[in-house]
Amino acid sequence: MGVFKRAIIGKDGGKHEYWYIDYVLDGKRKWESVGQVGTVNKEHAKKLLAHRKTEILQGKYNAPKPKVIPTFSEFAKEYLEFAMGNKKSWDRDMYALRSLEPFFGNYKLTDISPILIEKYKLERKQTVSTRTVNIELSLLRRMFNLAVSWDKCKSNPVHKVRLFKESPPKERILTLDEEKALLESSPSHLKPVLITALNTGMRYGELLDLTWNDVDFDSGYIHVRQSKSGKSRKIPMNETVRETLIELESENFVSNSVSSDPIGEEKTSNYRIVKHDTRWIQDPVGESSWGFKSPLRHHFSPVCTTMLGRCGIL
Repeated sequence: MGVFKRAIIGKDGGKHEYWYIDYVLDGKRKWESVGQVGTVNKEHAKKLLAHRKTEILQGKYNAPKPKVIPTFSEFAKEYLEFAMGNKKSWDRDMYALRSLEPFFGNYKLTDISPILIEKYKLERKQTVSTRTVNIELSLLRRMFNLAVSWDKCKSNPVHKVRLFKESPPKERILTLDEEKALLESSPSHLKPVLITALNTGMRYGELLDLTWNDVDFDSGYIHVRQSKSGKSRKIPMNETVRETLIELESENFVSNSVSSDPIGEEKTSNYRIVKHDTRWIQDPVGESSWGFKSPLRHHFSPVCTTMLGRCGIL
């Protein structure tokens, strides 16, 4: 055990000398920095070494344990637990993690660099759209922000990675003939959902979370308790929606068991069927399939405008 000086290269690129003490703890040799030469002197180092010896003999000194840095897979489990308790859209994060984890899983958080993320970004682009890559990188950025705040790592490498530029999505609005064809070609269990979507403009998640407590036939409104913005709102029911929901009242497509918080809730079979079958719907003119969210909600506003125009209001 002793006192010695050691040169360290600083952030400025220059060499700086520091005083160190050297002692044995639990059978292992330890070095401890005392301070920079000039700021502290050899006497300070000797006094600290003597103090450490006394603490070790008395069994009072426990050297600070090095911080354990988790791998991406280990932190992903922690993040998902957090997301399930704090985000309604946690399932989207789970799907994105299925792509991120095979690539980053075995790396410690501190070993994931901007260059490594760029490699993932370019490789992933070969198999999916740039929008999908951006969604996955956005999740990665959120995860690292959380890791920094939880003191799992010191910085977020995703901040130095640029997302792909995306073209504005093409708005898909159904014509009246396409709307008719869509409803005629859809299975019976989807028609109430589609009719409600086409006539209210409700979001996908809002429809799946709808309960009978949210449907007020007396006032003629549907109550959205938790919207994307976090605010509640009321949506008027037209006669088509009203008649459709009255017919459904004894069935389970709108169910009090379908909670707005899916964690730990047992979903009805109808809920699961509707959620699965509405993810991708065949284009009514047979060109392709598209996500439930894109055309149906955007269809609502132009239809209202058209109807107001026909009535001479606009």
